[in-house]
Amino acid sequence: MPFTAQAQPLSPSFFVFNGGPYVIATHLDGSLVGSTTLYPGASTPAKPGEEVVIYANGFGATTVPVSSGSITQSGNLSPLPVVTIGGVTANVIFAGLILPGEFQFNVTVPATVGNGDQTITATYGGTTAQSGTLITIHN
Repeated sequence: MPFTAQAQPLSPSFFVFNGGPYVIATHLDGSLVGSTTLYPGASTPAKPGEEVVIYANGFGATTVPVSSGSITQSGNLSPLPVVTIGGVTANVIFAGLILPGEFQFNVTVPATVGNGDQTITATYGGTTAQSGTLITIHN
């Protein structure tokens, strides 16, 4: 049976652990960002002022066009998305395509963000990633 589907140029979302609400993020050494109970022995909270890597999809076209069928992709988002953690705008150092459909954001956690689970958002091209996502911070 035919049906109509609405296409959108952007549909940004964070990748999340186990369906959410925690974003998939890593410390610069590759270890997982999360509460110590998220993945015991493998995850630790991010610290205020720390650079973390966050993974997402659906942020649209990059400075380098996507190569159809290629297993490698690259290109930066321009302008950079606006990322907030705990309601505070974070410094986005890098935002780009690293694999087909997979974006990487290198973000500095704002120094003023408090301890605990903090909301995280990303806005790009007037569209915002899904609500209700969290990242765990602890000084």
